[in-house]
Amino acid sequence: MRHGDVEVLKLGGSLIDEPATPELLTALIRREHIARPLIIVGGGRAADLVRHWHEHWQLDEAAAHDLAVAAMSLNARLIATVVPRCQLVLERAQAERIWQQGGWPVLDCSRFLPCEESNHELTLPHTWLATSDAISAWITLVWPARRLVLLKSSDIPARAEDITSQLRTASACSLAERGLIDAQLAEWAHRLPALAWVNLRHAPGSLVDWIPTSDSPIP
Repeated sequence: MRHGDVEVLKLGGSLIDEPATPELLTALIRREHIARPLIIVGGGRAADLVRHWHEHWQLDEAAAHDLAVAAMSLNARLIATVVPRCQLVLERAQAERIWQQGGWPVLDCSRFLPCEESNHELTLPHTWLATSDAISAWITLVWPARRLVLLKSSDIPARAEDITSQLRTASACSLAERGLIDAQLAEWAHRLPALAWVNLRHAPGSLVDWIPTSDSPIP
């Protein structure tokens, strides 16, 4: 399937409490000339609460997954409220209308995923192996979008052979071991059409292209 000009922006849940997030997100989209962003918001502290419930109430993995996706939707509603031009969308046609109006759709994953998952061969695990990182990768693949941009609270580790500040080569497994991405994204990283990384806490939040490698982990 042909990739369009849609770019999935996965906003890490840890950035929800950052007062500058609306300004930094807006500046990034404008600076990088992202005409058709599709914003997905991580679960953050709301998902951490679900992890606590999972242990406290001995929930099964599928039930915990559904609650964690609901946490993502809660945060998506917040971002759609506090970031100018952002609007909550439930499905593809709504996103298309928002783009045509010059807006930036924020996807409600708890409404989108149940309607879409059965339409695609690629299976999204309903376990803690697949957090909002993997959900964003899955959506990038099935939409399909041209690139997944991970908006994080830290830099992607650099290798000595990374010759420019705009390029990083890093083992996806190494990043998963460090807790910077989830295990399922690490497995799917090579299937994605393109990947980029932004430390949104580090103004101005410069975007770097990430090329996943199968090399040994970064020391």
